[in-house]
Amino acid sequence: MSHPESLGEIARFRDHIIEGGVLDAEGTHHEFVSGMHGQKLDFDIIKNEDPLYQEWITATANFIRRELRLPEVIIGVANGTNRVALDVARRFNGDVLGLVSEKDQQNSKILRLSSAAERVFGLMRPEFVVVKEDVGTTGSNSVQVATQALEAGAQHVLVLATWKRRAQLERLDEAGIDYAAMIDEPLTTYTPEECTAEGFCADGWKFIPRTT
Repeated sequence: MSHPESLGEIARFRDHIIEGGVLDAEGTHHEFVSGMHGQKLDFDIIKNEDPLYQEWITATANFIRRELRLPEVIIGVANGTNRVALDVARRFNGDVLGLVSEKDQQNSKILRLSSAAERVFGLMRPEFVVVKEDVGTTGSNSVQVATQALEAGAQHVLVLATWKRRAQLERLDEAGIDYAAMIDEPLTTYTPEECTAEGFCADGWKFIPRTT
């Protein structure tokens, strides 16, 4: 991130995320979809009417303007960032189309493009698409949306995480998908074995297993 205005805006947004309780407080950690353990960033707690949500939308739109090139399409990762993708796209006054993905009804770990998104990619064959993700842990969700967008007709796809909590997102690396982050700040993440031996579990932090 090189633009001076971006640095200040993102730093303020990061502070507001912490103040708003989006990140687990010290003493508590979660199990992620990948099975790994760490402090969870839960952007779902941010309600649409919350000023923090509008700050999220503004910061994302400004980051895209300043640090990326204008995409033809922004698509969300179900269900966390579908609303964000649509609202960010609206900030570009009709120059960017907002689309959504959806979870499989039988298996919530499987994500698919919406039928409308499939049609749009097939007809438009957009040159540049941004897949909007909230938290980058391994990229296991966003890679599904990104690869399907490419298969449906997108020419180039970039995953944009609000907070990239690990230095490398291996699922995206394996698929050759580009990614960027508004907040690139790795947080300690352990495998279950590491957590039991020397991590949060070993330190007695409250463990919250994944339920869905």
